[in-house]
Amino acid sequence: MGGELQVRTAGRSDREVLLGFHRNLYRTHRDRVVSSTDRVLIDYENYEDVLLNDLDMLLADPSALVLLAEREGVAIGYITGRIITDAGRTLPRRGTVEDWYVGEAHRGSGVGTKLLQGLEQAFRSSGCQVVESATWATNSIGRRAHVALGFAEIRVIYRKLLR
Repeated sequence: MGGELQVRTAGRSDREVLLGFHRNLYRTHRDRVVSSTDRVLIDYENYEDVLLNDLDMLLADPSALVLLAEREGVAIGYITGRIITDAGRTLPRRGTVEDWYVGEAHRGSGVGTKLLQGLEQAFRSSGCQVVESATWATNSIGRRAHVALGFAEIRVIYRKLLR
């Protein structure tokens, strides 16, 4: 995988490629790591509309951060985040990773790390003292990647379908 990796801020002109990554993360990848019986606990009625609206809101929100990784001008991954301030906390300003996806052919080559480093730098520059991220409980590769990048698991969320 030759060529220099570039990480840059994404904009409205990147909407279609970002939408493709967004779909891959929340449909294709999710369907590989979350069992079909558990999907009902996290799914939406019209997922396509949700994905479109979510992406459009991210691109329109000046407080959202959207970074795109490219190699030789070809987009290969993205990461998004927001800054949250909670004055009651000891560390009141935190960066939250919302979406983080690298195309399958480019995984394991440092692209995800570079995207996270770019987002962390933006968080630091905005006065954040901590960064948080989440992944699906059954995403063992994603969980290992988080630990390898210095994250500690501090909270687990449970859901149960009521019948």
